[in-house]
Amino acid sequence: MPDTHVTCPNCGYGFENLRKSTRMFDCPSCDTTLFREADALKTLGNNGEMHDYPMLFGLHDTVTADGGKFIIIGHARYDYGRGTWDEMYGENSQGKGAWISIDEGDVAIQYPYGGNSGPRRKDPPAVGDRFGYSGTDFTVTEADTATCIAVRGQFPDLIQVGDEHYFVNASGPSGQLLSGEFFEGGHQWFEGHWLDPFTLKVDRQDGSRPT
Repeated sequence: MPDTHVTCPNCGYGFENLRKSTRMFDCPSCDTTLFREADALKTLGNNGEMHDYPMLFGLHDTVTADGGKFIIIGHARYDYGRGTWDEMYGENSQGKGAWISIDEGDVAIQYPYGGNSGPRRKDPPAVGDRFGYSGTDFTVTEADTATCIAVRGQFPDLIQVGDEHYFVNASGPSGQLLSGEFFEGGHQWFEGHWLDPFTLKVDRQDGSRPT
């Protein structure tokens, strides 16, 4: 459900379709990143430079994947030294959130574990490590440091330009994907699986079809 009583404290821009679940968002008028806590809005600086290039989908598009339809409301871009990848945050009609990652030709959909759920590891496993979780054996295939370089749209949690975290991706035997993000003060796990990009259905906000 949208919250129509929010304005940017920096420039006065009014948000007409801000979701009540949104905590962090950027102002399209002045490029300021904003964080909502209770009834207060805090400015967090610039939202970064998002260079445009062809993508499978973008903000406000509707993506059908993993048996559901998700409206993309958030876009974060990360640099991991060898290149960049994009994290697209979407919600379905029931408000369930999902992250769809796009890294060149690789696409994955993941859902965050709530609370302290997920593998009980304080330190990130190394590439090649194997571990079991929820009856599935996983092997760590990738690990690196990522830095957020740009954000657009709305997010359920705080993401700031310049934030760094260490990430690991672990694959299961049938395409399962378990990812962990480790940062100062805690960590967060996500579960999901790899997607065939040719199976995605994208409805553009402007009515066009993806090329």
